[in-house]
Amino acid sequence: MDKFTQLASDILKQNIPLVEENNEIMVHMQSEKSFGDFLRSLTGKTVKDVLDSGSYARLFSMNMHGIGGNKNSPDEPAVLLSRFLTKFGDYVNQDITNLRSGAAETDEFKHKHDYEGHLEREKERKDLFREIMAEKDPEKKSELRQKMNAFRNNSQYAEARRALYKKEDVVVDEFHNSPIKPGQLVNDGSDEFKELEDMYNKVQSMRGSHQIEDQEQPFLDKGQQDAIKVAQTLANDPTRRSFQKDPQKEINKAYGDVMKKIANKIKTIKI
Repeated sequence: MDKFTQLASDILKQNIPLVEENNEIMVHMQSEKSFGDFLRSLTGKTVKDVLDSGSYARLFSMNMHGIGGNKNSPDEPAVLLSRFLTKFGDYVNQDITNLRSGAAETDEFKHKHDYEGHLEREKERKDLFREIMAEKDPEKKSELRQKMNAFRNNSQYAEARRALYKKEDVVVDEFHNSPIKPGQLVNDGSDEFKELEDMYNKVQSMRGSHQIEDQEQPFLDKGQQDAIKVAQTLANDPTRRSFQKDPQKEINKAYGDVMKKIANKIKTIKI
C-alpha cells in the first residue's frame, strides 16, 4: 500500500462510524445459521433492504481495512462479507432487468421522437463546453459557465425519455420496496445460487476463527451517520433523481473532494 493510500485509509478509519450491529441483515449472519435458514430469515424484508446491506457492508469493510481493502485483504471476514452481500444483492435484484424496457435506445423510439434534433442540442452543449475551455477572459468564462449550468436539452427525444424513465422508476421502486415472500428465495439450481452458498459458508467458517472486533468509539457522530443514511436514500430514491444529475455520482464527487483535501495535506508533509 502506497503512502497516500495508507494515510487516506487512516483518516477514513478515524472519521467514518460503522458498526456491524447497525445493519440488521449483517446481524442475521452472525447467528451461525445455515444458508437456507439465512434466506428464510429474510422473509418480510425488501430487496432494498438487501441492497442497502451491501452498501453498508462495503463501507464497513473500508472502515476495517481502508481503501483497497478488498484487494489487499481478500480473505478477511469483513471483506468476504462485503463481497457476499454485494453479490447477493445482485442476485435478488436480477429481475430489475425485466422492469427496464430499454425502449429509449430502440430505432423506433428514436425515429418517433426526433432523435436527430436531440443530437443537435447535444452538439450545442459540447460546443458551449469547448467555448468555456478556450475562453481566457475570467468574466466571459464565468458567463459561459452560467449558461452551461442553465443548459437543458429539452428536445422531444429527451423529454420522452425522461417520461419513460419516470414511469419505469415507479415500477422499480415498487419492486425494491415489496416484502420478500416465504419461499421466494430458494435453491433454483443455478451456478449463481451455488456460488452464493459457498461464499456464505466461507464467511461463516472465517467468522469462527476471526472475530470481527466491534468499534469501541464511533468514527462519526450521530449527525454524520444520519448524513450517510440520507445520502444512501437519495442515491436509491428514483423520485429524487433528475435526468442530468445522478445522486450516486454527486456522492462520489463529494467523496473525491475529501480525497483531494487529503492529497493537499500530504503535499505539506516534509520527508
